[in-house]
Amino acid sequence: MKHFAIGLIMLLAAITTMAQNVSNVQFERKGKELVITYDLDAKSDVRVSLSIDSGATYSGYIEGLSGDVGAGVKPGTGKRILAYDLPQLRFVPEEMNDQIVFRVEVDDGTFTVTVGNVNIKLIPVEGGTFTMGCTKPAAGSYYYKEELPTHEVTLSSFYIAQYEVTQQLWQAVMDTNPAHFSGDNMPVESISWNDAQLFIMRLSQMTGYRFRLPTEAEWEYAARGGQKSKGNIYAGAADVALCGWYCVNSNNHTHLVGQLQPNELGLYDMSGNVWEWCSDWLGTYSAEPQTNPLGPKDGLNRVVRGGSISSPSYGCRVSDRSGQLPEYGYEFYGMRLVLDSIKKDE
Repeated sequence: MKHFAIGLIMLLAAITTMAQNVSNVQFERKGKELVITYDLDAKSDVRVSLSIDSGATYSGYIEGLSGDVGAGVKPGTGKRILAYDLPQLRFVPEEMNDQIVFRVEVDDGTFTVTVGNVNIKLIPVEGGTFTMGCTKPAAGSYYYKEELPTHEVTLSSFYIAQYEVTQQLWQAVMDTNPAHFSGDNMPVESISWNDAQLFIMRLSQMTGYRFRLPTEAEWEYAARGGQKSKGNIYAGAADVALCGWYCVNSNNHTHLVGQLQPNELGLYDMSGNVWEWCSDWLGTYSAEPQTNPLGPKDGLNRVVRGGSISSPSYGCRVSDRSGQLPEYGYEFYGMRLVLDSIKKDE
């Protein structure tokens, strides 16, 4: 690793912070040598990603860095990260330095993909085994035969978006907004399952990450809180009003994502707001244990989960199931994204 000489000229650097305890991100670049500086206000694990198009898209997290990066970085001002001959910059001339943005962030296990000026924050869900189906009675006696029999499901680990896809993200990818209730940070709705597939295809092409809809089993496991589950009927609470917009508290319109209580994994609005499409065809449950189930091979309706602003409380339970024709874009139908891997496609 070569060292910088005294008197290097500080280049103009865009400042991007992804957590409140990282600030004042800047960089120096001269030839193959690079120094990133930042301030940190609490001991943290630190990671770095890079954009060479003024923050429109970012690389995966950069490896091979030294200095104040990685596990257990102590707080302080002027923290330094060093690199030499960074592969991502080999073909980027110094005249383009004003288009370079380094994103220094606290590594909390989440993963962020940026499209335009919109961040998609993905929460890691550690794989495990859970009981799928109606394991607790709802208010009254709302058991549905579609939720039975309960059965054991084992899932591999995956990443799921912290929020439903917003109108701002949809517009960044599709250049349109089909939503009935307008607002950048409100969930996109009035989309069909087929619309969701087109969006995912374009998003994956734009970012290099292979996004998809969750399977029905993944959706329920995540809504229940995965391995951190406290056994709530709803996604994050025993009282739906604490975690979901439904027919009693919604005033019959959708709401900004992330306004109510999250569940144990930090996921918002998995009960209420908008129904969320899953990848599966809607079918009947089997009592047999399953591993990474994908649902029936064919069917009439695709699964939607979670309830919406027009749903009664029992329609927002984590085990509640419904379905709709894949070409039908109902007013309260939206989506949430999943990644199997945070590695880009080759």
